Amino acid sequence: MKLLKERRFLFLLNRTNKLKKRIAVLESLALENIKSKEILTVEETLELFNMSRSTFDRLRKKGFRVSQPNRNGKIYVNRAELEKFLQKK
Repeated sequence: MKLLKERRFLFLLNRTNKLKKRIAVLESLALENIKSKEILTVEETLELFNMSRSTFDRLRKKGFRVSQPNRNGKIYVNRAELEKFLQKK
């Protein structure tokens, strides 16, 4: 019985490690995809520039302009403008 539990544990441990590796690969692919985009959503911007939502909101209060086509709709960020804005500050 103890041998069976050890085998199950090793199987689960091996499976978990494989899943961790696959997740890391998928995360890197997603980040590469975001880096190639010119217009970003807020979530993509936060992930790409490694900032919190409150930091993003502070940048908007300091004068960073975003695009919001519909009132109370999605917010879009021009990546080049954000990079310029961050270099000025």
